[in-house]
Amino acid sequence: MFSFDQPTKYLMPRVSITIPGKNSQPYRFKLDREKVTIGRSSDNDIVIDCPSVSALHCTMERVPGGYVLRDRQSTNGVRLKEDYMSIVDLRNDAKVRVGDVQFGYTLNDDELDELDEEEFVPHQETTEEREERKAKSAGPEGKPAKKKPKANVVTTRPAAAAPVTPQVLASSSQGTGFLYGLGLLVAGFLALYAGLSSSYSGQQTKAGREGEFSLFGDIKDGRPLLPQEDSKNSASE
Repeated sequence: MFSFDQPTKYLMPRVSITIPGKNSQPYRFKLDREKVTIGRSSDNDIVIDCPSVSALHCTMERVPGGYVLRDRQSTNGVRLKEDYMSIVDLRNDAKVRVGDVQFGYTLNDDELDELDEEEFVPHQETTEEREERKAKSAGPEGKPAKKKPKANVVTTRPAAAAPVTPQVLASSSQGTGFLYGLGLLVAGFLALYAGLSSSYSGQQTKAGREGEFSLFGDIKDGRPLLPQEDSKNSASE
């Protein structure tokens, strides 16, 4: 997968691995390589036979503008000068410590020109900064905090005004009808009384009765009608 330093027509950044007490070991790879695994295990792309290096120690990852070196929770970490790093931005001639092993990264002019055409965004972060960031995003028990779901907004139409109940309308109508019927009854009674009173007054006048009198007053006083014969006598005289 990797080759030692050999001429090639491709743009191929160089990585040098220097184990203490041994000669530096150079590696080359194509610039379009997405990821390179580094560690002591034989299934890595770059195998480092050193006790201070973890089985999967770190990875080189392609980003716009170049590569970054990311620590993979290794035992002895990745150091840039004296700082333990979570992510290192690999710039030309970078020197990094992977455990006790020196890791070098270099580019030639053509490779630098190629990468300069891409916009590079810094990713660099120390291990301490990574832990602080994780702590801020963690919940009360050290677990990642979960975002609270948004409350479901239920849109309801305003309740319509309650209609007047039929019972109230019926009661009002019945009361009005009762008063109207009672009025008609009273009016009829008065009309009947007026008719009877007029007829009674006419009869009494024909019978020769004089003065003020009325049907109601005679009924009240218990006054009887004039005898027919008395009426005839009065008329003959």
